[in-house]
Amino acid sequence: YITQEGNKLETSKSRVPTTVTNAVSWRSEGIKYKKNEVFIDVIESVNLLVSATGSVLLSEVVGTIKLKVFLSGMPELRLGLNDRVLFELTGRECHRVWG
Repeated sequence: YITQEGNKLETSKSRVPTTVTNAVSWRSEGIKYKKNEVFIDVIESVNLLVSATGSVLLSEVVGTIKLKVFLSGMPELRLGLNDRVLFELTGRECHRVWG
């Protein structure tokens, strides 16, 4: 689902320095963009096998979500998906899956 509402990351006032935790070693400090933007491409393909009599023998939908993210600072971007859908996550070490 897509909404026009935003989510604000809840942060505590006391933080452990990143040099101690090395929590975001994959992202340089001080990244700043003129415009904060996120581009989402959803690519789906439908595979269908139908018999000569017209009955469906096999059907599947395969989808891919590709993101191109230009966000300043150390953002946390959350993408909500239907939990009944199975998916495999591939990509960089900065991806986390909430279940």
